[in-house]
Amino acid sequence: MSVDSPGSDTATLQEERFAVAGVEPRTPAITEVWLRPLAQRLAFLPGHYVLVEGCDGDVPPRSYSVANAPRDDGLLSLLVTRVEGGRTSNWLHGLAVGAEVCVSGPYGTFLDDPDTTEPALLLAAGSGLAPVRALLEAALAAARRRALTLVFSARTEADVIDGECFARRQQRDPRLRYVRTLTRAGGPPPLGHIPEILPSLCDDLGEHDVFIAGAPGFVSACGAAATALGASRARVHTEVFFVDSEPEPEPIS
Repeated sequence: MSVDSPGSDTATLQEERFAVAGVEPRTPAITEVWLRPLAQRLAFLPGHYVLVEGCDGDVPPRSYSVANAPRDDGLLSLLVTRVEGGRTSNWLHGLAVGAEVCVSGPYGTFLDDPDTTEPALLLAAGSGLAPVRALLEAALAAARRRALTLVFSARTEADVIDGECFARRQQRDPRLRYVRTLTRAGGPPPLGHIPEILPSLCDDLGEHDVFIAGAPGFVSACGAAATALGASRARVHTEVFFVDSEPEPEPIS
């Protein structure tokens, strides 16, 4: 998936070569690609995205959110949705371990304040989980926020990413609440789109920071639902994902 139009905060932009360290299918449409720096690490913050392209100029650059918090080894994780006719997404899905790619960045303003103690609500669908997962990983490590709630929307159980991992972390850390909801299949509750079920999960969001990432329709509907529950518009942070390079609205996942 590609995020919204390029932008950057005060981070210094870099262009670096990376080698593919791992390729793992996560859902029928999404593959996780791990990239290892060949020289200098890329300096980024949780929530940033990067541009990825072929080093020979044969594959056009596309934007992908980094799906992990910064690590000492410099590894980057990308959750890449295969798009029909999408040249870059199909190329990334087919890369072998050891293949080289060029990465530039970081970009974006979907960032958190690592020093705040206020509760946070994180909402994601599909590969929109990428920046949300990075933000959550960093927030749990910082151990400052008094509560963190992650709600992940998937069409079916086969489309759920890291569900067991989040459930295990929830058992270990009382600050974390993890909820998955399905929109096109039966199963254990909750079921339905996040805007529909959010009132049953959260009574009042007046003190919360809210982070939302996914397709345009998903982000818009979730933002409206969060503000209806008292979230301040200034504290609702959004990252809109488009299919490859075509910024066309998608149905809510």
